[in-house]
Amino acid sequence: MGSRRVISLVLCFLLAFSCFAFGLSSAVFAESTDIQITDQYDISADRLYKYGLFKGGEEGYDLESESDRVQAAVMIVRLLGAEEDVLQNTYSHPYTDVPKWASNYVGYLFQNDIILTTEKDKFGSSEKISASDYTSGVLSALGYHNVTAGDKTEAVYRAATRSELLTKNEVELIKETEFNRGTMVFIAEKALNTKLKGEKVTLFEKLDEAKIIKDLPDPTDIIRYGKTAVKLANAQKAAANVIAQAKTNIGVRYRSGGKSPSTGFDCSGYVGYTLIQSGVWNRYYGSCDGVKSQCTTVSKAEAKPGDLVFFSGTYRTSRNYTHVGIYLGNDQFIHASSSQGVTISSFGSGYWANHYSCIARPTVLM
Repeated sequence: MGSRRVISLVLCFLLAFSCFAFGLSSAVFAESTDIQITDQYDISADRLYKYGLFKGGEEGYDLESESDRVQAAVMIVRLLGAEEDVLQNTYSHPYTDVPKWASNYVGYLFQNDIILTTEKDKFGSSEKISASDYTSGVLSALGYHNVTAGDKTEAVYRAATRSELLTKNEVELIKETEFNRGTMVFIAEKALNTKLKGEKVTLFEKLDEAKIIKDLPDPTDIIRYGKTAVKLANAQKAAANVIAQAKTNIGVRYRSGGKSPSTGFDCSGYVGYTLIQSGVWNRYYGSCDGVKSQCTTVSKAEAKPGDLVFFSGTYRTSRNYTHVGIYLGNDQFIHASSSQGVTISSFGSGYWANHYSCIARPTVLM
């Protein structure tokens, strides 16, 4: 076989293989792009926060909630680095249904020909905004005024791909998923890396030159998820630690006044020791009544593993509560029994059911 023929065959093979590899890599890219875009919402929110262009509320970023027109207006104003201007000046608009606090945001967009509604005198402040109307507003913010709110979806997305705001893969993903704050933030971050119409710089470069872009510290969990969610997560983690710690001492003997595995436990000493070792408390609170004073009563329906179960009348005394254990769920609790030491029992029926008083949660975990 001649050398030229061998070279030709090799080149054909390489060409065929490269086409196959390109097709394969494109398919993988398309597939991975979907995954990355979905994951990108949190990443985009973090970046915009660090740039000083996005803020979390009481519920944190709240990226899964719906986006209304006012939220969209605020997002676009912040994206343009104009929030300080909006807060210091007055901008008028023709809409009669805009909340007072949002009026200047909406007015600023109106004065700059960034229109998010098709109505002349109604903004639809509390109405959910569509992905295409929001995208048209972002395009207008970038100087691409060839589409506006109410235009056909396909026309808006064609404009988005032509301006390189979005890729075709990203457009398909946005069309297939529910439009929410996460999608809104994602598109906003994409806009930062898009060139302004008729200019050679991106929006980010323009904002950076104007010293609007900040370099804030990484957002905390409270900023990302909100105080309530973080508090709940911490409480759940603490409760799990309580259960795990409680079970490590199963079988330890009973001893009146005992507060440690080496000496043995009584019921309140066992509960106090477990909560201290779990980091929930930093001291003992004495008797069952003392333990109860540090708790808030919850209903059985609200009860969660890690809560405390209180009993009364297990012996003659003037105290309100005579026994306490740690709730495990399904009427099960772990406690220091005078007859069995640390053990798991049920208060669903029998002796403990007859003496059951209440379930309470350590107030620090409320």
